[in-house]
Amino acid sequence: MACYDDFPVSKVVYNWIMAGGVMALGVLISVQFGLGVLIGYVLFVAVSFLGILATVCARCAGYYGHRCGLGLGKVVPLFFKRGRTDLYFRTPMQFAYLILFLAAMVWPIVGGVVLLVQGFSAWRLVQLVAAVVLLLAFGLPHPKLVCSHCRQGECGACPAGKMLYRG
Repeated sequence: MACYDDFPVSKVVYNWIMAGGVMALGVLISVQFGLGVLIGYVLFVAVSFLGILATVCARCAGYYGHRCGLGLGKVVPLFFKRGRTDLYFRTPMQFAYLILFLAAMVWPIVGGVVLLVQGFSAWRLVQLVAAVVLLLAFGLPHPKLVCSHCRQGECGACPAGKMLYRG
């Protein structure tokens, strides 16, 4: 497995189209519940995303200032100073922000199911199916597209990447 110093733009674009599509569907589904849920979802995504940038990305020895699989390594130095790299994915807050972000990514599916239960429509079913497809298209190939080429996994700093590099 070859590790990238800077991930290819094509992989970054793919990841953002899939993840961005899931979040866009989260907005679309949230608005159907009302303005309060929409504002809550957007704040939830923003807090979890900024928390990841501040607590995880700022501590990334491999990609701080470089293009990681999500392209965030180039962006994070604009907002956050480099943190202690020995604490990369080692503090409870990092895991808390990751769990919050994963919850935000799953919300379009949960919300889509709730909407379908409230009242079936073909449009709601299309939204739910699209959310499932985009989330799977983002998550399933991630280990092969990103983790298997990431310097953080190779050096053992990333718990998920460490599992891939054992074999």
